[in-house]
Amino acid sequence: MTTRAKILAAIQREPLTVAEVCQKLGVTRNAVNVQLKQLEASGLARAAATRQGDGAGKPALVYEATAGSEDFASGAYKPFLLGLLEVMRQTMSADALGELLEETGRRLARQAGLSNPPNFETGLRAAMAVADSLGASTETAPSESGVMVRNYSCPVAGAVRGERCVCRAIAAFFSEATGRPATEMCLREGRVICQYLIARD
Repeated sequence: MTTRAKILAAIQREPLTVAEVCQKLGVTRNAVNVQLKQLEASGLARAAATRQGDGAGKPALVYEATAGSEDFASGAYKPFLLGLLEVMRQTMSADALGELLEETGRRLARQAGLSNPPNFETGLRAAMAVADSLGASTETAPSESGVMVRNYSCPVAGAVRGERCVCRAIAAFFSEATGRPATEMCLREGRVICQYLIARD
């Protein structure tokens, strides 16, 4: 476990001052201050109060974990998603599952504020930036029938290998964000390479 993760775990248990974190973890004050600043910047920790020490000096800040930090170190999402998709595949028709995943992709775009872009280029750039922030590595290539968005680092590759209609969710995400139809054309032989053809007007 990294020092950052250890500090977060400590303040998840109880609010602590920097000195108390140092004592509990046996790390330097400088290391704790650096990591706490990063945790604050990430929205995982905050200075919640002050606490007067034994001396007459300035009260020390007390740090606590924020709501939403509980799953910071979670490794459960991938197996949970794969298990959920398998149950859905076994209990739903292929059409119903595809439609559900497409709506999921559209909703992801809406929640990211990507619906109704002022123009195609702006919408595409914003969609690619969001995809990259989720772990993608996108680029575009011109095509006779539109623009091909290619992604060499698929954030949902584990799910795609087991259920290829997951790609329909990402295609729907790009469609919602650009205002144009998008079709998945992913390559799945060996390493997954995601490809989404966004149609011309």
